[in-house]
Amino acid sequence: MNLKHLVLSFIVLLLAACSNEKTPVVTALEIPALPDGAYLLKDVEVTESGEVTVLLRDQIKIYTNNRFMFAFMNKEIGIDVGAGIATWDNGVMVEVPTVNHNGSVEGYSFDVAIEETDSGFVQTIMGMKYDDGRSLDMVETWNTASIATSPYDGLWHNVKDNVFTTKMIGGGHFISLQRTASIESQDNQSSSDFWFGPIDITTAGQAIETVMTSSLEGYAETQQSLQLVLIDQDHFSQTLTVNGVKVTEIYTRL
Repeated sequence: MNLKHLVLSFIVLLLAACSNEKTPVVTALEIPALPDGAYLLKDVEVTESGEVTVLLRDQIKIYTNNRFMFAFMNKEIGIDVGAGIATWDNGVMVEVPTVNHNGSVEGYSFDVAIEETDSGFVQTIMGMKYDDGRSLDMVETWNTASIATSPYDGLWHNVKDNVFTTKMIGGGHFISLQRTASIESQDNQSSSDFWFGPIDITTAGQAIETVMTSSLEGYAETQQSLQLVLIDQDHFSQTLTVNGVKVTEIYTRL
């Protein structure tokens, strides 16, 4: 065998060896899920028809147990509260509202792009459309308030005497939305109010709610003492004193 044949034989063996090596598989980087907790809005950048506006407002958002809830006073519409199902999909939070300040809702779904930061997260919603035909983009910056957990974390509902209450607990904070339906109104008119803030819960279920922001005048910076009892995984009772009388409410998990 001459030198030329030896070189050709070596090349064939080298190619055969390379063909037996496994081709590396490149997979997409999995984005860690946003931690459950309570978040407070730092600011929101709104772009509409090319014009950019930066808004500041007292707003909270809680994610826990695949549920979400937010609340704030909207300068255009007044009370703005929403809650529902939240599903994480590799950097996108799919939010499906089931209730808002007007009652039950259905047929809506929002893909919310979320980028976690050292202090919280940045949330981007592109092309949000309104009933009047307006369309805008929103970039919201949120700061982490707390990622503390408790056995009472979740989205809950209570109905009593035409008063519908939706309550969210998570991240050491709470949101309460109370809607009162008028039994005398023929067009089902109702009034709504909300309040939110930190909730400090002991292992015995004793709790103190401190109101940070509320649609009720004079309700901010007030406190309410509660006794919470977890009846089962889908129900808890809340006992409070109203005008010297103890009142117990039963909440069902949504």
